[in-house]
Amino acid sequence: MADNFGLKIGIEGEKEFKKALSDINQSFKVLGSEMQLVSSSFDKNDKSVQAAAARNAVLNKEIDAQKEKITTLKAALDNAASSFGENDRRTQNWQIQLNKAQAELNGMERELEESAESADELGEGLTDSGDAAEKSGGKFEKLSGVLSGIGKAMGAVAIAAGAAAIKLGKEVVQQFGELEQNLGGSEAVFKDYADHMQKIGEEAYKNMGVSQSQYLATANKMGALFQGSGLDVQKSAELSEKAMQRAADMASVMGIDMQMALDSVAGAAKGNFTMMDNLGVAMNATSIQAYAVSKGLDFVWASASQADKAEVAMQMFFENTEQYAGNFARESTQTVTGSLGLLQAALGSFTAGLGNAGADMTNLTQNLVDAFGAVVANIVPVLENIVSALPPAFGAMLTAIGDLLPLLLETVTSLFTQVLETILSLLPSLIPAAVSAIMTITGALIDNLPLLVAAAVQLVNTLVSGIGTALPSLVPAAVTAVMTIVQGLLEQLPKMLDAALQLILGLAQGLLDAIPRLIAAMPAIITALVNFFIKAIPQIIEAGIKLLSSLVTALPTIMTAFHPASEQETTPSVLPKRRKTALWRT
Repeated sequence: MADNFGLKIGIEGEKEFKKALSDINQSFKVLGSEMQLVSSSFDKNDKSVQAAAARNAVLNKEIDAQKEKITTLKAALDNAASSFGENDRRTQNWQIQLNKAQAELNGMERELEESAESADELGEGLTDSGDAAEKSGGKFEKLSGVLSGIGKAMGAVAIAAGAAAIKLGKEVVQQFGELEQNLGGSEAVFKDYADHMQKIGEEAYKNMGVSQSQYLATANKMGALFQGSGLDVQKSAELSEKAMQRAADMASVMGIDMQMALDSVAGAAKGNFTMMDNLGVAMNATSIQAYAVSKGLDFVWASASQADKAEVAMQMFFENTEQYAGNFARESTQTVTGSLGLLQAALGSFTAGLGNAGADMTNLTQNLVDAFGAVVANIVPVLENIVSALPPAFGAMLTAIGDLLPLLLETVTSLFTQVLETILSLLPSLIPAAVSAIMTITGALIDNLPLLVAAAVQLVNTLVSGIGTALPSLVPAAVTAVMTIVQGLLEQLPKMLDAALQLILGLAQGLLDAIPRLIAAMPAIITALVNFFIKAIPQIIEAGIKLLSSLVTALPTIMTAFHPASEQETTPSVLPKRRKTALWRT
């Protein structure tokens, strides 16, 4: 933008921006008349879906125009700041206009959001109905706890399904309302060529990454502007179709937003070339005149009609961007980002088609399936690459870690040794300081012992006083809690007894049912035990022989162990005699 305006052009740049804003303001007058027409078609308090959809369609157009106005004002502000400085009066005037335009956009978006409240109220009504049903079901809770649980679950599912249906319905109504307006607009603008433009709009999801409604909204604007400059209907349709496709191709090359690209060519259709540099082509009166001379065209900008200017400008745009033709369609099916945009645009056309009785739903559904297939085709190789790359990546990392471990261990050991040595070398100087610190702390504690004792006594007194004050309230509450627990247990005893009896009966029945199986399996069990013992007899005999041999070998050791005990048996016989002597003497 700075290359075409500002210091190089000066006042002329200001005129270009003011002219662009004048054209946008003129489009607001047209949209205002459309809103008046819609309002006159419905009652002021009409909250029907049809009325909301019609108002929202016009409001969406106004929001798009307001965004275009804000984009132009931002460009004008940047141009003025670089040309005249940020503190210049002209720059400040552009800033004021930009702030007001942004505020107006906020109001429009808020109005659009509020217009959807009627559908939200329907959702709230459904939720209230679900709550009422759940409350009425509570009256029959004693009849069956199981049925109550099932009823609540079904109610929750119904409410969730209803909310999802309302959300889908709102989307369909909004999308179809916009599509209906744009379909009608295409018939008014392109007349006999309307069907052709509508059909191109159905395929715009894969060629341009926009829905049918978005395509027709821009095409209608461009066609009307081309016709307003003096071109016939057929020529306006051809230029609109080709310009929008090339804008989409350039958007994929330049990496800009698709709507911005479409707005750029729509602005060029009415002689506002300030946004064409977004598409890689710097266009103004001088560059267009130079292009016409290079092509040998009988064209002079000052005396040319608006139709001639538009045609030459589009011809220049097409020729300078010829090498990028078809780039969007290639990227939309071969890249992850492109295929995701493809899927989003196809879904938008499909959603709007759900509300259109004349829509070719077979084609729209197939478009959605194809777009999803393109997403899968682009994502699957990425996932496969990740899966194939993970094992060698982990292997390489583990190998690297294994190679580093000895060095890390050596480093940690050396570091620990150095730290320990440093601490040990510092101990002689640290110990006196530590002793001094301890003595200081001890002295402070001794000096403050009276305060600490007093505080402790006060704390204990406060706790005791608080507990004593609360006891009259705590004791009845505790008694009430115990009585409530006991009462609850007593009330549940019949159910607990019933459950225990059912458990016992079930256990007994299970044992009775198992007895025939046990009896039938008894021969096999006995046979298995007998076979086991027969097979184990050699091992048992061998173990017995080893045990007997070990006992015989250990007999001398055992006898030696018992010998000291036999010597000690004389001691108890002496003790009683001494006791008797002592008693006699006494």
